[in-house]
Amino acid sequence: MKKLILLIFISLRLFAQFGSQDSGGRLKPEQSSYDVKYYDISLNIDPASKSIGGTVIITSTSKHSLKEIIVDLDTTFTIDNIELIKPVNNSFSFTHNNGKILFCFEREITVNEEIVLSISYSGQPRIAKNPPWDDGFLWPKTKDNIDWITLTCQGGGADIWLPCKDHPSDEPDSVSLHITAPNDLICIGSGKFISSVNNSNGTKTWKWFVSTPINNYNIMFYLGPYKPIEYDYTSITGEKIPFTVWVLPENYDKAKTHSVQFLIHMKVMEELIGPYPFRADKYSVVETPHLGMEHQTAIAYGFGWKNHKDFAFDWLHHHEFSHEWWGNLVTNKDWSDFWIHEGLGTYMQPLYLEKVFGKDQYLGYLKSIKRFSNKKPIAPRGEHTAGETYGLDVYYKGAWMVHTLRYYLGDELFFKVLRRWAYPTEVMERATDGSQCRFATTDEMIEIAENISGKKLDWFFEVYLRHAPLPKLNYKYESGILKLWWTTENNLPFDLPVEVKRGNEINRVDMLNGKGEIVIPNGIEFKIDPDDWLLMELVS
Repeated sequence: MKKLILLIFISLRLFAQFGSQDSGGRLKPEQSSYDVKYYDISLNIDPASKSIGGTVIITSTSKHSLKEIIVDLDTTFTIDNIELIKPVNNSFSFTHNNGKILFCFEREITVNEEIVLSISYSGQPRIAKNPPWDDGFLWPKTKDNIDWITLTCQGGGADIWLPCKDHPSDEPDSVSLHITAPNDLICIGSGKFISSVNNSNGTKTWKWFVSTPINNYNIMFYLGPYKPIEYDYTSITGEKIPFTVWVLPENYDKAKTHSVQFLIHMKVMEELIGPYPFRADKYSVVETPHLGMEHQTAIAYGFGWKNHKDFAFDWLHHHEFSHEWWGNLVTNKDWSDFWIHEGLGTYMQPLYLEKVFGKDQYLGYLKSIKRFSNKKPIAPRGEHTAGETYGLDVYYKGAWMVHTLRYYLGDELFFKVLRRWAYPTEVMERATDGSQCRFATTDEMIEIAENISGKKLDWFFEVYLRHAPLPKLNYKYESGILKLWWTTENNLPFDLPVEVKRGNEINRVDMLNGKGEIVIPNGIEFKIDPDDWLLMELVS
């Protein structure tokens, strides 16, 4: 095991092979022309043949007049039947090539017209070789030789198992899941539990319903011999939230002792950035045969019911849980803004440690993740796929950027900004009907920060997010004066003030036009950035 367990989880994702199923990127006109409203998913899961089959009904609305649309579905599946339910006075033809279903309608569909397609399909989905860092199904057995099934698809998108519009900018308003599987298995799904029905053929059908918008890679089900651990939790809003940990029977006792801390994770997160967003559905943690993923209302967890090696909390649960806000409540409109999910999600771990254990733990955690490649911007301009933007810097450098913003703004302003990044208004904090969810861009996050703080911050984010190299803080000490100056790629303006410890006192040096100085008499020791707040390269 490596020295830092945290590094294992995040850095391994760098080797993910998204391949032809890479999610996102520039939308084709046939994709941008319609808006998905609802997925109704009915699937049979057959562990014996490692195959799936069923029907997905896609309800969408045309954004302008159109005659063609594209729906994504992986090449591993055969289309058995397609029906155009709406509009009723139209017909179509289709082709399924390279993971794209191109529909050509006989008559033009007008703006705001409802399009309802029923797509029946079957086949053997991809098998994940290195989950969750690549996409596909997992078909292992428990130690009692019982099937234990789920999937991961963040990088490739949900089209690896269902027909959908595979782009982060289009979330359905709601989703129904009807999962049929062998009747010795429990099915946990996204959203709230509706019903389960025993069938006459040794199978059972489970129905779950997601009542709020959801990223397509977060639509999820888990099958296994699960045993529940149920907790009582009351949100800061006063609402009761269904809170369940689903665990394999052999790990029940260990999980019951360990998962008590998850209640503290919830309490602290609500205090820091507002109420749990999906109170109308549930919160659950589901044991999985892979490490973890932020599946909305049903977090995937496979860390073994243990804490971080060096810090007294379950960082894996906390990181995935943080995505209920950063990723699921607030979703990047394009993968180029992925730092909103992962940088902010990573920063919540040191904030939790500070809140529960103190400032030294906060700084210690940040020090443990202080490693950056600086090879590409963490928020590049333009439209990009998941594979193009993914990298360790999105996590670590993103978190350190937020840490440095806190230093610049001060705690009072910073924590106001952080909360409004999650919930721009108090009305949104109270909502549970889906209106609390939104897409966000880097530019919008900058605008919120400027509005709340009353400061111009474009120079700060331009250097840290839009460019790869770190700003360099140069210094020179001579004749009792410490001179400081910033240098940046393309000579971008950068005026971040710098703290200098002079003897036993700390002084903040203003850096007007990127330059500053402080008198330090000969013989007096000094240290630049003594508390390690600045994301920078220090150059003598």
